[in-house]
Amino acid sequence: MYNFLLYAHSWLRWVILVLALITIVKSFIGSRGGLTYSKSDKAISSAFVGCIHLMFLLGLGLYFTSPYAFNAFGGDTSVMKNATLRYWAVEHVFVMLVAIALISIGKAKAKRATVDQEKFKKQLIFFGLGLIVMLSRIPWTETARLFRF
Repeated sequence: MYNFLLYAHSWLRWVILVLALITIVKSFIGSRGGLTYSKSDKAISSAFVGCIHLMFLLGLGLYFTSPYAFNAFGGDTSVMKNATLRYWAVEHVFVMLVAIALISIGKAKAKRATVDQEKFKKQLIFFGLGLIVMLSRIPWTETARLFRF
């Protein structure tokens, strides 16, 4: 179960990054060019948010099945002293929750906006901030984690 969650979580990251870039670029163009917020724009942003929520569920499963969690919750108070345990047990989880919140708020605000340019603008701001926050806590230095086969 742990390996399935790990691989799904790892590969879904790339889908999310691609959807984020597409949505942010389209939102930038739409907010500047006075384009109409179309069904395809709604579909792409909904797919992005849906994948983010799926990633959250996979991450939650990983959080409670990973060896890092067992070490972190084993009653040892040295989690904050161990950089690896602290990263996985606290930093990664907290920062990704902030990113999910930003992206979800952005989707809700865009949905409520009545003017197309405002929809694009809300998405651009909140999705952009969410992406920046996410990128800060993806383990880029661990190349084995980037592409799991």
